[in-house]
Amino acid sequence: MLAARSQVAAATVLCDLPLFCFTPQPLPGLRRGEHGEAQAPHIRVQYRAGLFMADDDNPPEIHWPDEINGEKRAELRDALVAYDQALTDLEADAAAVFSSDGERNGVFHSFLKRWDRAWSKPGSCMHDGCSNLSIPRSHTISLGASIRLIADNGHVQTPRYGAAGLDLVSVGVRDASTFPGFCTEHENLFSAFETQKTMTEEQHFRLQAFRTICREIYSKRHQKQKADAMLAEHRLRRNEFVIARMQSARAAPPLEVSGLAFENDEIENRLVRHLADIQSDLPELEALYEGILPEIRHGSDHLAMLVANFGIQLSVCLSGFGVLNYERDGEAKRGLCFLAIIPESGNTKIMIGAASEHSDAIDLHAQDQSSFSVLEMLESWMIHGTDHWFIAPSAWSAIPAARQRAICERIMEPLSLADRSPFSILDDARRQIIALAEAQLAAGAIDATDRPAVERTLQEQRAKLDWMPKRSEPTTPAT
Repeated sequence: MLAARSQVAAATVLCDLPLFCFTPQPLPGLRRGEHGEAQAPHIRVQYRAGLFMADDDNPPEIHWPDEINGEKRAELRDALVAYDQALTDLEADAAAVFSSDGERNGVFHSFLKRWDRAWSKPGSCMHDGCSNLSIPRSHTISLGASIRLIADNGHVQTPRYGAAGLDLVSVGVRDASTFPGFCTEHENLFSAFETQKTMTEEQHFRLQAFRTICREIYSKRHQKQKADAMLAEHRLRRNEFVIARMQSARAAPPLEVSGLAFENDEIENRLVRHLADIQSDLPELEALYEGILPEIRHGSDHLAMLVANFGIQLSVCLSGFGVLNYERDGEAKRGLCFLAIIPESGNTKIMIGAASEHSDAIDLHAQDQSSFSVLEMLESWMIHGTDHWFIAPSAWSAIPAARQRAICERIMEPLSLADRSPFSILDDARRQIIALAEAQLAAGAIDATDRPAVERTLQEQRAKLDWMPKRSEPTTPAT
């Protein structure tokens, strides 16, 4: 028995992460440390329960190990009280490691620029067996056939992470969906369907799947390097902050701190989990890479792939990966799926694929071919799957601000492709389908027995367009 599951088993695959180490977030659950050993002028401080017992109003009570004598305790007391206060300050605001907001913003933007430059740095071509240097801008989505089609004045909008979180930003069409993937020779593999501006053959979709997979592998490797750098920077600044506080509290010669160990640092934990997710996904992505190659070369079927033509030209291009959580015979499964939404003149090609072991789940995911169901599936790909998508600026600006914010917030939630959005994203397409259904109802083209179901569906779809965030109930003053 196979069933789709909306409950998430792992974090949604995203193109990138915000700089957690430079965002002023609290560190819930940090615990005071136990003093391990101290030999003047060395001290080892470990972040475990037992050293301090404190409340908000009184200074900490220090529980000293027996081997530390009274003279040494007096020498170290001020440093350990400062240590406790440093941890309290970090709990209240992780940005305490910076001397000012200006320093924090400067480090943040410098870090972003460095890794933006690293993204576009050419390397070896990703085609199997090729060692030629890649071009800096291989498009994952056809520039001429799709990206220019939805652009306004040569620009599209795409989700990006910044100091304030996730938002949509404007990018030029020549920079949209690019990565340094292929050399000049292998970039020409895609020229057949890019020149004719439509995908009409199986080979075209295999090639589109290939470059989607290649970009995801490149992205994961880039994310790993970036997260490693974030983690190192966070640990360095955190440790230097605590040590500096301890040193400044001592009148005696400076301490030489031989080690700081931290537990329950949420920033550190999130980065470590993110790195573990990358390490988990890369082998599966590399297996998909190995599976698509014989399909391209010989036309054999090694992967599960569904392709469809949606009869509306959408205002969105998408190429990326998402996670499909489902159950088979009561056992939880996780399918890593490649996705594509490729608008062409007058229609949109859509594609989903995964390893062959997930073929029945792919079929179940896409089994409802009704227009509204397909639209809802594609919206789920956008906010529960990948953030590597591009929308016409005019289409995005037409969405009310409250819904725009809800879309960006939803992208950050760890949801599955099996989930559905409570609000509309593809408004123009939804209105077209609603208008068509209303016309059929008015013309009597829908059987009387089906009319109640159609009318309920239309009501649900209109509600997605009219969606507004729920307001908190006003608090009744205490009497």
